[in-house]
Amino acid sequence: MKLFTAVSLAAASSVAAFVVPAQVGRATTTALDAHIDRRAFAAAAGLAFVGAAAPALALGTPEGGYVPKSDDYKQLYFLGTTLDSLATKVADSGQFEAARKGIVEFNKDPNFYTDYAKRFIAKSVKNGASGDVRVGYIREASAKIGSVQELLEGRQGLEGKAAATEAVKRVKDAQRLIAKFFAESGIEGEEKVTAYIRAHP
Repeated sequence: MKLFTAVSLAAASSVAAFVVPAQVGRATTTALDAHIDRRAFAAAAGLAFVGAAAPALALGTPEGGYVPKSDDYKQLYFLGTTLDSLATKVADSGQFEAARKGIVEFNKDPNFYTDYAKRFIAKSVKNGASGDVRVGYIREASAKIGSVQELLEGRQGLEGKAAATEAVKRVKDAQRLIAKFFAESGIEGEEKVTAYIRAHP
């Protein structure tokens, strides 16, 4: 199983805004590794999971009537909630650099969440998980988050307040797409997920 150490990606003063733990080692290799995420990601602003191992996705088959488990989608939930703090930072041009650093790290593995969503969806469909519209939501959300890097670097023709407004829009759009994924994936029954969906219509 892989072990992970949380690394703060973006800090304003002493508080992290967008955190991604980095991989530090690997103890064993098993068949289960295919179901284990390469990285664990942060929860809310300023919080990190130090030394935490990424959970294995619960095993199941479409034929067996897969029932979603929180461990199977919690990385997506953590991403969605962490974006609250990112939105706060990109709204303030004085914190652009702190936010940008976090997105630079995010862009080192831009397909992570899409692949994570695909493995989740593959548990409830026999074929075509890659092309499933729900996986597309996460793919689009990741693209929106990643695109904020160039925006904050002034490479998309916007600066200051205009850049901040556009950055916040992209982050909020990403959150709505994540909420849409939850709503259409049979996991809206959990209280915290339901609250997230309602907060990002």
